[in-house]
Amino acid sequence: SRDFSEAIVETVHQPLLVMDGNLMVQRANRAFYRVFQARPEQTENQPFFEMGQGQWAIPELRNLLEEILPSHTCIEGKEIRVSTSKLGVRTLRLNAQSLRWNQEARILMAIEDVSEHEGALEELRLMDRRKDEFMAMLAHELRNPLTPIRNALEIWRMGTAAEAEIRKAQDTMDRQLTQEARLIEELLDLSRINRGAIALRKEVVDFARITQETLNDIQTGVESHQQTLNLNISQIPVIIEGDKARLSQIVFNLLTNAIKYTPKGGTISVALVREGAQAMLSVADNGDGIAPDLMDSIFDLFVQADKSLARSEGGLGIGLTLVRRLVELHGGQVHAFSEGLGKGSCFTVRIPALPDSTKLVASEPDQALVPTAHGNRRILVVDDNVDAAESLALLLQLEGFTTEVAFDGPGALQVAGAFIPDIIFLDIGLPGLDGYKVAAHIRSMKELRQPLLIALSGYGQASDKEKSEAAGFDHHLVKPADIDLIRTLIHADSKG
Repeated sequence: SRDFSEAIVETVHQPLLVMDGNLMVQRANRAFYRVFQARPEQTENQPFFEMGQGQWAIPELRNLLEEILPSHTCIEGKEIRVSTSKLGVRTLRLNAQSLRWNQEARILMAIEDVSEHEGALEELRLMDRRKDEFMAMLAHELRNPLTPIRNALEIWRMGTAAEAEIRKAQDTMDRQLTQEARLIEELLDLSRINRGAIALRKEVVDFARITQETLNDIQTGVESHQQTLNLNISQIPVIIEGDKARLSQIVFNLLTNAIKYTPKGGTISVALVREGAQAMLSVADNGDGIAPDLMDSIFDLFVQADKSLARSEGGLGIGLTLVRRLVELHGGQVHAFSEGLGKGSCFTVRIPALPDSTKLVASEPDQALVPTAHGNRRILVVDDNVDAAESLALLLQLEGFTTEVAFDGPGALQVAGAFIPDIIFLDIGLPGLDGYKVAAHIRSMKELRQPLLIALSGYGQASDKEKSEAAGFDHHLVKPADIDLIRTLIHADSKG
């Protein structure tokens, strides 16, 4: 009955229209009037395509509707975009089919507003494009250092280069390997932060001193670009509670970003002062600036201002994302400002400061390491990467140590029992028996003289280091381990 049909139409929360064969609107439900902010006198007995401001007058839609009754067709999931003065631009999904209404053939059309869904899909598509661009850039950046490393290695291998040329080749390899390690560490840092797996080692520190020390480390980068560095670093301690390494990383990333986007001869200004209850770090330049359409997303993942093919400065474009996350972990905020392309930029970090009366914990001065006589000290290197194990063993042999290698867990225990090492460098991810279990076995082997156990791992989170300590390791080094740190641990070992 008509009453039954009316009840169904009014019960549905989705906008519905009933039209005759001439596409005159016979009926609209309350949901239609509510969603489209229309009145019955503006809708009923009106041509569908003349309603409102003519937003429904879409030729393709007219053709589809006109075919429903004579051809017994239907419309399923047809999406259209309409613009109204009250609702703005909306994306609508239409479904329509014929029905009997008061014994007459009619068209019932349901209208679903999918604008938010479409917006979410567009955001996902944008993120997907950024991800693809990032992965392509990542592949480029990780391959980039390999070419100069391979070339430098070939120069060394030829044996005809002068001493100065060999030294230059060595410096090239060292520089490019450092860059490769930094890229990987940036990726790992971002992953840790996104998973909430990074823990700050907070202490009372002088942010001004940390900033100055970081600037000293990166001074050569500024000089190589022939840029001028203007400094305004507070001579009075700016005391905050923070993680020294992460605060230095914030300064480093902001300054390297300024170096990258400032041309030769440009000026970079760095300030670290106390403003009220906050420590304020600013890094400003007169370089490329930031396009207005990037201002709101400059700290987002997979966003980079420079999309040209010329990537001589390198980098993954995640440095600013790391800055924002690290600043937020310190309870602070970071903001970017630029008047537009070619007009430079300024990044400002604000972190809560402690009272000036707060006492700094005096750091103990580094004790000079006095190399001990190596004597017959024996070192076992265990790694399933044969090249990694043999190259470290050879390096230690050249330092004057006696070395042996093993490439899996059971082999490590067998060699250790026969070799009786004083020091063991032990990879964690070993086949047969992992490094944690090998370490536990070694600690229980009475024939060994409690050797110095040093873990080598690609994992360096606090939980990884705690697990190594629980297994009996004395130290935990993250690959690629710095050779100077390896030397330090060996020479400082009091067990030898």
